[in-house]
Amino acid sequence: MNRLVDWRSDFYSLGASFYELLTGQLPFTTNDLMELVYCHLAKEPPQATTINTEIPIVISNIVAKLMAKNAEDRYQSALGLKHDLEQAYLIYKETGEFTNFELGKRDIPDRFTIPEKLYGRECEIKTLLTAFDRIAKPFTELNRSEMILVAGYSGVGKTAIINEIHRPIVQKKGYFIKGKYDQFQRNIPLSGFVQAFRDLMQQLLSEKDAQLHSWKNKILAELGEQSQVIIDVIPELEEILGKQ
Repeated sequence: MNRLVDWRSDFYSLGASFYELLTGQLPFTTNDLMELVYCHLAKEPPQATTINTEIPIVISNIVAKLMAKNAEDRYQSALGLKHDLEQAYLIYKETGEFTNFELGKRDIPDRFTIPEKLYGRECEIKTLLTAFDRIAKPFTELNRSEMILVAGYSGVGKTAIINEIHRPIVQKKGYFIKGKYDQFQRNIPLSGFVQAFRDLMQQLLSEKDAQLHSWKNKILAELGEQSQVIIDVIPELEEILGKQ
């Protein structure tokens, strides 16, 4: 997805640990790995206090803030989290009960970060998502493919827009692959396609054995005796097909 992984992912992990400690269960329970990925990317877990009513609302809110989907909405510093936990404890010590209060008042980041939110691209994103919804519908039509060309000068955010469809693709249990033609790799033929399909091979290798076997048969049926030619370009394919 169009988000960098930074120190705030640790707050998400800590929130998930607190969630399990308080409720006795994980935020999301599923045996489907792709569904689990989607849940962590886009789905909000139930509030901890709705699972165990003995959990104070303020503690539940702290956990929810730790596990916010957008990194900008999480705690930005350990000191900010520490202050809120201590504040909840002091109020309990003085009054004998946990009282709700505004979180993050002392949560001052120690570095300058620009939010990774897209601005002014709602129309373009809607066009991409609408196209994806069309081709992701149940098989009722013969034409199942579409192509959209995204044009623009270098650095205007084309990649960021395209990455916006990462979440819905994962939700539909699809594979999101991408390759980029780099200005310094102009001497490598089809470098963008090679990059994209090497990424796909990595995703397939993380699948269960039955799914991987199914992909192996499909790929061999299509490539036939040309398999080694493709393996020379995409080495990861050999991990799926075996020696050719």
